[in-house]
Amino acid sequence: MQVLNVPKINKYLSYIKKGREDGLTKLFEYTSSNLHCVASMYLINKNDAEDVLSLAYEKAVKYIDSFDGRKNGYNWLFTIVKNCAKEFNERERRKRKIVCELDENLEDEFDELERVILKEALNKLDNDEKKLLYKIYWEGWEVKEIAKELDTPKSTIYSRLDSIYKKIKGFYKKDS
Repeated sequence: MQVLNVPKINKYLSYIKKGREDGLTKLFEYTSSNLHCVASMYLINKNDAEDVLSLAYEKAVKYIDSFDGRKNGYNWLFTIVKNCAKEFNERERRKRKIVCELDENLEDEFDELERVILKEALNKLDNDEKKLLYKIYWEGWEVKEIAKELDTPKSTIYSRLDSIYKKIKGFYKKDS
């Protein structure tokens, strides 16, 4: 890692704040190598550092108005990268746990015919329903996270999930 010039970073951050298109490019070119190392320090899987770095730069742009140009811009970016890496690890951990639980449940509770029927039931769902199930069970999202992303009340998400479960249950009972 090289020693970075904080006033230069602050200048690039101010470019972004002012809406200059070259601000993010210059910031990325100047800081990405160092911040990639930072992300790698916090990640379980080092290959995920590029994904985390992309998320971190997106967040930096999104929250640029909260940056105080009199403060250390590198520390601000460092904190964003660190938090993104920790969130990424937590999401991956939850996802692995849920997938393991689902795999164990499928092996323990379903025979091959039941697995085929379940797959057929899932094929009857529309894309939005499939995306919702995917976020909950494979990506490990919480209902409140989905509600916030969709700008929808949590009760609506719970209602959609209930409807999905009923469709799957109804399909399973019809075909068994």
